[in-house]
Amino acid sequence: MKSLFYQVVFTRFYARVLILITSLFGAVFGLLGPFFQKEFIDQLTGQQGHLHLVDFSNPLTYVLGAFFCVLIAQAFSQLTNYLSIRESLYMQKVFAQRLYEKTLHLRVDTMSGKPVGEIVSLYATDVQGATVFLDQTLPAGASTLFPLILAPFAISILFDVPIWPTVLLMFAIATLNTFMAFRQSKFFFNFKQLAAERIGLVNEWIQNIRTIRILGWIRHFEANIFVKREVETRNRVLMVTNGQIMNSISSSITFFLNVVALGSLVLYTKHQMTSGELLALLWIVGVFLTRPFRQMPWFFTFAFDSWTSLKRLEDFLSTKNNETNGEKELSNQERKREEKFALQVRNLNLSISGKRILKNINLDVKHGEFVAVVGEVGAGKSMLLLSLLRETGASFESYHFGEKNALDMTLDEVRAQYAYVPQEGFIMNATLRENVAFIYDIEPERDPMIEESLKLAQFDLNTERVEKGLATEIGERGVNLSGGQRQRVGLARVHFHKAPVLLLDDCLSAVDVDTEQKLFEQLLLGAWGERTRLLVTHRLSALHQVDRILFMEEGQIVDSGTFEELLGRNQKFREYTTTVAKEATQKTEVSHV
Repeated sequence: MKSLFYQVVFTRFYARVLILITSLFGAVFGLLGPFFQKEFIDQLTGQQGHLHLVDFSNPLTYVLGAFFCVLIAQAFSQLTNYLSIRESLYMQKVFAQRLYEKTLHLRVDTMSGKPVGEIVSLYATDVQGATVFLDQTLPAGASTLFPLILAPFAISILFDVPIWPTVLLMFAIATLNTFMAFRQSKFFFNFKQLAAERIGLVNEWIQNIRTIRILGWIRHFEANIFVKREVETRNRVLMVTNGQIMNSISSSITFFLNVVALGSLVLYTKHQMTSGELLALLWIVGVFLTRPFRQMPWFFTFAFDSWTSLKRLEDFLSTKNNETNGEKELSNQERKREEKFALQVRNLNLSISGKRILKNINLDVKHGEFVAVVGEVGAGKSMLLLSLLRETGASFESYHFGEKNALDMTLDEVRAQYAYVPQEGFIMNATLRENVAFIYDIEPERDPMIEESLKLAQFDLNTERVEKGLATEIGERGVNLSGGQRQRVGLARVHFHKAPVLLLDDCLSAVDVDTEQKLFEQLLLGAWGERTRLLVTHRLSALHQVDRILFMEEGQIVDSGTFEELLGRNQKFREYTTTVAKEATQKTEVSHV
């Protein structure tokens, strides 16, 4: 795949060339202005300059010529900026789309090592920074380069002096500016990196403020944010200081150019200087070259800064999910599948950072079967559900929905087979109606379906804290709901959106016993009685009501059967149930204290 820099330069290449052409025309017309001024002054004073190309009888013609040349030069300059900004916005859209698609493509095990703040900073800072090549560097470079190339030749031709003194000084100035700009770019890079780290800390602080406050960690946590902010501020001071020095140097450059240009005239000119030539010289050096020299350091700064943003984007876009060999290991001797199975998996394996998380998982789940997945914390229950969703780097020998080969399906097609309810639940900052339907601005005509889903999920609009009914604003991350309410909204959402297989990850952990029983009677065993269900749970009360239990240990399914069968034959399962029962009893005693 071609680098992002290549794409910035060569995407819609005709537009890049057009930007350079308009900038070149702006420089040419900018130099013609002083020429017409010279001719005007020389005609008024009756002097004949070294270079005389046109001869108008009316001196005002030269004035109009100078005026229109300057006007056209400014018009081309503005056109250059407009084209550059337009191309920059186009590339921002391209990069943002690629970043968006990459973020969706990366699995949960890959994304776990990347802080949220880093992803946010890529969108907020680096997408725009990467396109600075177009809206700043390219127009600034062109409007700097063309005048700096054309001006020494114009001085040499107009005044018949050697070109080397001016070029030598320009080279020295460019070298100094490059050094200062490179130094400035490092400050810019640190600024973006420190800002990303601070955003990550603040994001974590905002998301967990309640827990942090309860645990008494506010001062310690916030101290870390303040330290990062202090480092960021010191870097910013250095960045501003270096920038001011660059501006000071740029502002004084034209003075030295004037001295060198006048010195060249005194030492090397072969004819008498006219008043018009002197004015043209001062105009070229003092006005025409002022902007290019002031832009030069920022041209280098923006170039280096944009390069760092491109590299940060490129590093993220080059992130790959862990390779899975299972998709390439399909055998022609696959076992025959029966239509009665909704889900069949053979040899599911998952390793993360060299550690085996899931080992040789085999599943055969019938249509309409209710299966519980149990085991100690860390046994791999949640990772099993995420692997079925293809959200990890798990490998499969085979993976089927009935007769459909899941390994030949796209990611969206696989996930369309499932409805997933995580333990925490996902609540967006929207109305209760939109959270259940998972659609913004859903039409009120579908309210009866939403109300039915909430009712089956034991979310009573008359007794819950939802004063405005379905129009109640839930708040960011469900801040206005309890844990049990969030879980029940998640269950209502699953009922609203039909899917063949339900993956329920400990989604009853925050509801009380009475509500749990009603959910089983009316939803899990009632409305969902004919749907295929996999339930991860730590509730012993649920195990009596499922068709089958999968008992997991250290990433493996070590036994399978009904609750009574496992109690009768598996000592480790009995120990597990005893431990869960004790923990439940202790929680009950604490809640009554």
